[in-house]
Amino acid sequence: MRADRGRAVVAGVALAEPGPDGGEGRTWGLPPDLVDALREWARVAASVRVGAGPSGDPAADAISRRGRQLAARLSVELAAPVDYWDPVTGHRVALRRVTRTPHPPPVPPLPRSGNGHGGGAPAAGPSVEEAEPTAVTAAAEPTPWGVGLTLAALVAGVVLLANLALAAPLITGLGLVGLAVDAAVVAGLVPALWLNRHVPTWRWAVYGTFAGTGLALVVLAVAAF
Repeated sequence: MRADRGRAVVAGVALAEPGPDGGEGRTWGLPPDLVDALREWARVAASVRVGAGPSGDPAADAISRRGRQLAARLSVELAAPVDYWDPVTGHRVALRRVTRTPHPPPVPPLPRSGNGHGGGAPAAGPSVEEAEPTAVTAAAEPTPWGVGLTLAALVAGVVLLANLALAAPLITGLGLVGLAVDAAVVAGLVPALWLNRHVPTWRWAVYGTFAGTGLALVVLAVAAF
C-alpha cells in the first residue's frame, strides 16, 4: 500500500471511487468508507516531500500515523500481510497479517531518517483525520504461547541431550578444564542467538536453546565437581 501522486495504490493498482462508476482502478472489495479514507489520505500525502521525516512537524506526523493505521485496517479487510510505503519518511514497513483483538497493542513507530530535522517542511494541505480506524486492529498477531512453548521445550531437550553427549567425554577426561572448554563454545553461540530473540518463530527456538544449554552446564558442572 502506498500513495502515488495523490492516488492510493494497493497491490500496484490505484483505488477507484466506490460504486459502479468508479472509473479507472478497482476497490478490491474494500468497504466504501475505507476506500474513501485511503483516497483522502493519499491526496493529503501528496503535499509532503518524500524523505522529509515526520519528526517535529505535526502534519507530517499525522500523515505517517494515519497511513499506518489504514495499512493495519487494510490487512484486516484483505486477511493478508500488507507492505506499507510511508510517504513521509520513504521507509517500507512490512505488516504481518493483522488480526482483530479485544485490546490491540499500538502500531510500532517507524524508524527516523537522517538527523530527525528533515529536508523541508511539507506544503500546506487539507487537514488529516487522526481518528483511530473503525476496525479494531493490531500490528502484531497474538502471541502463540501454546505452540511457542512446545517448540521451546523440544529445542531445549534436543540441545540438552546434544550438549551432554558431546561434553561428557571432555568432563570425564579433563574435569574442570573440559567444563571451561564447553562453556567457551557455548559462549560463542550466545551473540548469534541473542540477535534472533525477537524474530517470530525463531525466538522460541532461541529460548529453548538458552534453557537447554543452561541445564546442560549445570549438569556438567555437578559432574565435574
